Amino acid sequence: MVHPFKGEVMKKSALIGVAATAAATLLLAACSSSGTTTESSAAASAAPAASVAPAEPAASAAAASCEPLNIHLVVAKTGIISPFDVEPAQAFEMAIDEMNAAGGICGQQATYTWTDTKSDPALTTQIAEEAVAAGANIIVTTCDFDFAAPAATVAQANNIPALSLCLGDRKGTDLVTIGPMSLSPSPGNAFKGSAAAEFAYNTKGWKTAYVLQDDLLEYTKSLGAYFKGRFAELGGTLVGEDVFTGNEQLDPSVNVTRLRDAAANADVIIIPSVVPAATTMIKAIRDAGIDTPIMMPGAAVDGTLVTGSIPDISDFYSLPFACMPAYCEGDPNPNVKVFSDAFTAKWGAPPTLAYPVLSYELAKALGAAVEQAQATDGPAIINAFETLPATDYLTGPIKWSPFCHHTTGRLQRVVEYQNGKAKFVMLITPEKIATIDPGNPCETAQ
Repeated sequence: MVHPFKGEVMKKSALIGVAATAAATLLLAACSSSGTTTESSAAASAAPAASVAPAEPAASAAAASCEPLNIHLVVAKTGIISPFDVEPAQAFEMAIDEMNAAGGICGQQATYTWTDTKSDPALTTQIAEEAVAAGANIIVTTCDFDFAAPAATVAQANNIPALSLCLGDRKGTDLVTIGPMSLSPSPGNAFKGSAAAEFAYNTKGWKTAYVLQDDLLEYTKSLGAYFKGRFAELGGTLVGEDVFTGNEQLDPSVNVTRLRDAAANADVIIIPSVVPAATTMIKAIRDAGIDTPIMMPGAAVDGTLVTGSIPDISDFYSLPFACMPAYCEGDPNPNVKVFSDAFTAKWGAPPTLAYPVLSYELAKALGAAVEQAQATDGPAIINAFETLPATDYLTGPIKWSPFCHHTTGRLQRVVEYQNGKAKFVMLITPEKIATIDPGNPCETAQ
C-alpha cells in the first residue's frame, strides 16, 4: 500500500509533536531523571548470541544491492521511561547482532548507535535531528507514545522509518497523527483493552468493575477507554470510576478512600497505569484491607517492576506479551525460555519484563522487510513491512497492517500473581475490538 508522505500528514505531525512533548514534559517534571547522556554503538564485528528466533531473514546471495542500515536508537537509558526502554533496546541490538553474524541484512552489515534521551522530550528531538544529520536511515523510538512522538515526528519529516520499541497507543500507529513512517510491534491498546475486558467478563465471570484511571499518558488513557468500551459491549457494569495522575508524587489516599465503599460492589478493580504509580496505588489498596482482584489491562505493570515493590502481591492480573522465566512460570511457547537464556548470556541478567520480545521481533522483521524491499529508503521499508507474510519471529505468527501500523495475529498472555509468584493463565485474542472511535483504522486492523 502506497502512502502520501507530505501535506496534511506533516501538518498533523507537527501539532502532535508539540502536544506529546507537553505531556511528556509533565511526567518529566514530576520525576527526577538524573544522569549523563551516554552513547553506545556497535558494528558488524560485535559478538552476537546464538539466534533464538524461529524465522530468520535470508542474507542476499547476490552482491549487496542495498545501502547498509544505519540505525539510531533514540531511547532512554536513564529517567522515568528507561525501565521500559533499556531491556527492549538490548533485545533489539541482540537481534541485529544475530543477523549480522548470519551474513548481514541485504548483503550488508548493519550498524547501530544508542544515544540516551534521559527521558527528556526536548533532548529527544535534538538527538533525532542529530541522527538525521549523521545519515540515519532507521530511527528507533521509545516504548511510549508521549516520549516517542518528538523523535518520530523528526523521522516522519525526513521520510525515515520511526520504529518504536513497543508503544501501544493508536496515535503512534494510525498513519495520521505522526504519519505513515511510524510503526510499532505492539498489537495496540484497542487489542489489549478489549482482550482484558473479554477475559474479565467471559473467563472470570466478573460482571462489575471499578476503573481507577491514570490520566498522565495517552497509553494509559486509551487502554482504559478500550477496556471500558468492550466491557460495556459485553454487558458489564461499571460501579465506579476515579482518576489520578500517575507521577512519583502520587498520594493515593484520596482515591483509596473513595474506592473503599464502591469496592464492595465490584468484582474487579481495573488500573490502567504504569509503574511506579501503579504499584503505589495497588499497595495502598491492599494496605487499606481491600482484597478485590485487581487487573492491569496491558503489559506495563508486570514482572519484577511489580514484585520488586510488592513482594507478596496477590489476586493481581496483567496481560503481557510473554511469561518471562525470571518471574513467571508456564509460558506455553518454548521459544520464550530460549530467548530469555540468550538474552541472559549476552547481557548478564535475564529480562525482567515482557517488552523485549516485541523489540526482538521488530528487529527481525526489519531485516525481513529490507531483504524483501532490496532497498533501505524509508517508504520502501514501510511498504515492505505492510506486505510481509505472517511470520513467527519468536512468540508466534504476526504481521503488520497496512491500515494501522501495529501487529495483527498476536496472542496476548494473561498472567496471575499470587503470593508474589506469577504464573501463565491463558492465551487470548479478542473476539471483537471495542468501538470507541468510529473510523479509526486501529479499531478494525486486527
